[in-house]
Amino acid sequence: MAEACCAAHAALPPTTGSRRRRLWELGSHAHCPVIGVCLPLERVRQLAKKLLVLQGDEDDYTLHCSLVTAAARRNAVAEALQKDLEQRFTLDVRAAAQAKCRDSLMAWWRGRALHSEGIAGALWATLTHARCDEWLEMRVLGQVHMLQHQVGAAQRVDLARHRELAAEHQALMRDYAEAQQRVTAWGQERAREQQAWEQERMQQRGAVIALQTQLAHAQEQLQQWQAARPDLPEREALRERLAEQAARNQLLQREVHRLTSRAALPADVADAEPAPVAAACELPLVPVKLEHRVVLCVGGRGGSVPQYRQAVEVCGAQFLHHDGGSEHKPAQLEPQLAAADLVICQTGCISHDAYWRVKDHCKRHGKRCVFVETPSRSAFERALAQAAIEPS
Repeated sequence: MAEACCAAHAALPPTTGSRRRRLWELGSHAHCPVIGVCLPLERVRQLAKKLLVLQGDEDDYTLHCSLVTAAARRNAVAEALQKDLEQRFTLDVRAAAQAKCRDSLMAWWRGRALHSEGIAGALWATLTHARCDEWLEMRVLGQVHMLQHQVGAAQRVDLARHRELAAEHQALMRDYAEAQQRVTAWGQERAREQQAWEQERMQQRGAVIALQTQLAHAQEQLQQWQAARPDLPEREALRERLAEQAARNQLLQREVHRLTSRAALPADVADAEPAPVAAACELPLVPVKLEHRVVLCVGGRGGSVPQYRQAVEVCGAQFLHHDGGSEHKPAQLEPQLAAADLVICQTGCISHDAYWRVKDHCKRHGKRCVFVETPSRSAFERALAQAAIEPS
């Protein structure tokens, strides 16, 4: 029956004339889709508030129905709706005016109906076109009806999808906020570390500048000293040679004195081998005079060092001490050995390194050295007495 109806409508003669139809001239079944599709809901509310007498509690559906009823005949409401729709869809009306027959108008409508965003203007321009007859009007309204069903279903799907996306968006926003907090905390920690590094760098830079200043000052003083004493290296070399010659001279003087003393003794006494240590043990403990000499004591008990010092200073000499490697470094012996005139080495409580250093130095420089096996104050005083009576 539907095919027969369509065929019957298709067989109708085409509409003639160029006058476009008005809203109230459309079929009664066209007013509802025209107002529902072509007018936004907010505009429906504005027109109803402006043109209708309302009680104030009408909902959107009641306002829609009131406008649809008023559009069925010509009146102030219908004319206002006609004017608003004409102004809203002027461009669509001009585009539809290019169609000069029903078929071309149908083709234009179908092309516009494929794009749902422009269907409102296409609907108004097609239904009010001069070539739109009852058959075309029914076809257009049928498509709009089906499109509304599809739009409703799509809206429901979109609404569900929107809810899912909203929930996902909230979860993502929470994750983002947590990540932002972590990034902020990390950035603050890095900023604090950077500030600490900058402070340390500035301190290091200040220390380097201070050291460079001291180095420059020291270099400047060195240059001044070198300019004031250009012969300083030569003087130092001569001083070392003078010290070596003085030590050698002292050694030779002691040897001459010893030989002179032996020549003055009887032959039987001179031929006898001296026993230094044994003789020292038999010497009475009398005051010993070692004025202006430096006596170095190597080894000995730590608690007896003040007694050693007292015994040396009573003799008028200067006292130096080295513990033989227990706490003092053996390398410290060299400057003390060089400064000493007499060395008393208590072999029972020193290291092998210290012992050989003392023996080697004294042998090379001809310096007087008395070895004491048992460390004690009495043995130390006997060693002093032995050194005092022997030629120096």
